[in-house]
Amino acid sequence: MLVMAASAVILIVLLAAAVFSTARRYRLDQQWTLHTYQVREQILLLINNARDAEMQARSYGLTGRDAAFQQYWHAISALERDTDDIAELVADDPVETAAVKQLRDAIAARRNQLEQIINAYRSSGPAAAQADVIALLTRPTNPVRDVASGMLDREAALLKSREADSARNSRNVAIAAAVALGGSLALLIAALASVGLEQRRRLRSERNLEDSARRLEQALHDASHAGETLRRLARLTELLQNCRDLGEAINVIERALPPLLPEPSGCLALINASRNIVESRMHWGERGPELAEAVYTPDDCWALRRSQPHPGAGDATAPVCAHLVQSGVTASHTLCLPLSSQGQALGVLSLCSLSPILSDMRQLAATVADQLGLALGNLQLQASLRTQSIRDPLTSLFNRRYLEASIPRELVRAERRQGGLSVLMFDLDHFKRYNDTQGHDAGDALLGAFGALLARSCRREDMPCRFGGEEFTMVLTDADHANALAHAETIRAATSALVVPYRSGTLPPASVSIGVATYPEHGDSPEALLRMADQALYRAKQLGRNRVASAGDVAQHMPDVKPAASRT
Repeated sequence: MLVMAASAVILIVLLAAAVFSTARRYRLDQQWTLHTYQVREQILLLINNARDAEMQARSYGLTGRDAAFQQYWHAISALERDTDDIAELVADDPVETAAVKQLRDAIAARRNQLEQIINAYRSSGPAAAQADVIALLTRPTNPVRDVASGMLDREAALLKSREADSARNSRNVAIAAAVALGGSLALLIAALASVGLEQRRRLRSERNLEDSARRLEQALHDASHAGETLRRLARLTELLQNCRDLGEAINVIERALPPLLPEPSGCLALINASRNIVESRMHWGERGPELAEAVYTPDDCWALRRSQPHPGAGDATAPVCAHLVQSGVTASHTLCLPLSSQGQALGVLSLCSLSPILSDMRQLAATVADQLGLALGNLQLQASLRTQSIRDPLTSLFNRRYLEASIPRELVRAERRQGGLSVLMFDLDHFKRYNDTQGHDAGDALLGAFGALLARSCRREDMPCRFGGEEFTMVLTDADHANALAHAETIRAATSALVVPYRSGTLPPASVSIGVATYPEHGDSPEALLRMADQALYRAKQLGRNRVASAGDVAQHMPDVKPAASRT
């Protein structure tokens, strides 16, 4: 009996030591897993601050706002702190330590590029800064993002390995506990069957082990859920960074938000271009359709008014937003988060839940709203830059750069379809004299009115452009020479009848001379078509102006035609 009891005691001690050792390894695995999450979170924060610094530098280069300059330095300071924090976190990993050095070099190089934009604005004005901004946007790579992404990939692999170790140690804990329980019960029942107190104590030990196992299982579940949330948020951020327009971004958000915020219903609404209406762009969940029904003004949402989440955490007395009253969801727990970029409100993310929205969910929703605001603001900035690069600011027509880039593509299409393509070259008659007698403002008014006339006179697939000065060009797709001549005559007559309001009256009548060339009759290259249309235009001016001339008549009547640059 004593031998069995002693054996039981020895076995219990050995098994307890094994369980303790396994549990200790499990706790260490958990600590390293949490450490990996901290590293990934810090890297993601660095990526966000790097993007914010780049956006603020571009904003300063485009607008010259001091606020953008201050926010740029704030982001640079945060970026340096982030790099130091990452270096401290990965000090135990030689590979990641080397990557941190590469990251510092990439940040320094990127900072030099951004400060080049700032210095360009200060020394040479907005035009030079805009050129640097466009050059920066067209760079194929971003070294900071590439190095940080590489670190994220390595941390993801390390996280996967540590989670596997954690799962293996968890199983070892369970096996050790089961072996300890079975062996101890067998020996103690055989040796101390009559000792009820010992049995009750053993039962308490079993319950404690089960509670520990449940707590460990819950901790694993929580850690896994947190990791999945971070991965989804990082994926959303990556996809939004690569979207080319708002439509693509909305499609990405429609797929990403429901899995990321599954418990509350929600609605994403954006402020329209006139900034007087907030319209739903997507919704999810049971109450999502009700939230999406409301069409309201920015003043109807307290979050947009205050530029912060509404209601605040624990604020039971906060007023309810008017758009939520309109949707009929006031009986639920709600949360509105503003979407903003560069200090400008872009929209609102509204959540609705039957249960209280806890702090973890509020924090996740706020992070999502911040990411959406930055991404949507960046898309707006890119759209503005694209428009500036291809549009003439005075007439809103395409500019010469866009014409020269697009006409080769249209010629290829015409050749493939075996159709026609016509080029119309316009020149406002006596514009220099008109400008001198009426004033430059009046000349600009005439150019703007004529540009609007061209825009009204073409089909959606046609291409009206301001070629330069008082010269304009129009590319007519799928148009033979006869149709092009007829269209040119219509525009010429409309120009003669054009009434241009100016100040308290109207400007004197104007006229236009037009040259017409068509593919393939007059040329099979962009240069040839433009040259022939230009020569036909000169022919129209020689014949007395205010008329249409065909490139087919140029060779017969004008063997030596002056180029456009020689005309005055």
